Amino acid sequence: MEHQPKHGKYRLDAVFRVDAPDGSHATVVAEVKASAEPRAVQASFQQMQNMRVAASADAIVFVAPFISPLARERLGEAGIGWFDGTGNMRLALEWPSVLIQRSGADRNPFSNPVDRRLKSLRGPGAARVVRSLLEIELPVGVRDLAMRAEVGAATSARVVDLLDREGLIERGAGKMISEVRRRPLVHRWTDDYGLTRSNEVEQAVDPRGLAHALDGLRSSEDQYVVTGSAAARTYLPADVLSVAPLTTLVLYADQPRKLARSIGLRTTSRGANVLLVRPFDDVLVKGSRIEGGIRYAAAPQVVADQLTGPGRSTEEAEQLMNLLAEKDPRWTA
Repeated sequence: MEHQPKHGKYRLDAVFRVDAPDGSHATVVAEVKASAEPRAVQASFQQMQNMRVAASADAIVFVAPFISPLARERLGEAGIGWFDGTGNMRLALEWPSVLIQRSGADRNPFSNPVDRRLKSLRGPGAARVVRSLLEIELPVGVRDLAMRAEVGAATSARVVDLLDREGLIERGAGKMISEVRRRPLVHRWTDDYGLTRSNEVEQAVDPRGLAHALDGLRSSEDQYVVTGSAAARTYLPADVLSVAPLTTLVLYADQPRKLARSIGLRTTSRGANVLLVRPFDDVLVKGSRIEGGIRYAAAPQVVADQLTGPGRSTEEAEQLMNLLAEKDPRWTA
């Protein structure tokens, strides 16, 4: 391995050689950075490829203490490998034929006490901004976004800054938000939000089946919103079947036990077919709609809940996002 060799106008961090038993070999350039925020990583793609060409190398690997899932996705799309201090690694060579791929942490275990910027989308303020960005008409300014999300301007600005650094939004003239990558954004939100880990959940069973429970909701005077698989189905066209059977009914309710009594559910610790969820913030039920006499959660919330829900719900989330993408390209994978 060569440490900081100079090739053309570039001072490279390191260059190493991979030797195969048959005598063939490949040269790999390592680009080392102290941080790997997705937007900064993406901005350096061309320079990294130029370094590889200058060194006549077969591949280049980006090295940092931690590389997030989104940054790794961007690096993979650009044909660049990676290695971080948690064990995330990818090195792919055509000849000699090499593919090394390992998984480490998906969350950054390293903290910098000096860096006070927002790093998480956990909590009500972030949830409100994210939910707004998953639906709002663009372009939009930070203050208008704050009003729509019902948060302070400072909260809106901190969340937008995080999303900008992670390459999930684009900003145009006057720092207006001109583009939102909604599918990656909802995936990023569910790194910090989860249906069962962010909310209080009680398990219940309707011994007469989910159809009976849904019928009970039509006549119930209690406040509730249906999310999960049952809600996802209401967004599918009539000729499209869900990719998974309906096995669990998920209900948001401020008073779960009162709702359970009113529609004939029994709380249980095993064999549940209904989850009663007390939302950690009202934004989770914002934008709900009534269909067939039952109130269902907004599509973006259903996606987030399905991505973090039980069973095969992630497959249903992908199906719903594919349908949303047909009308809104921002939901494209």
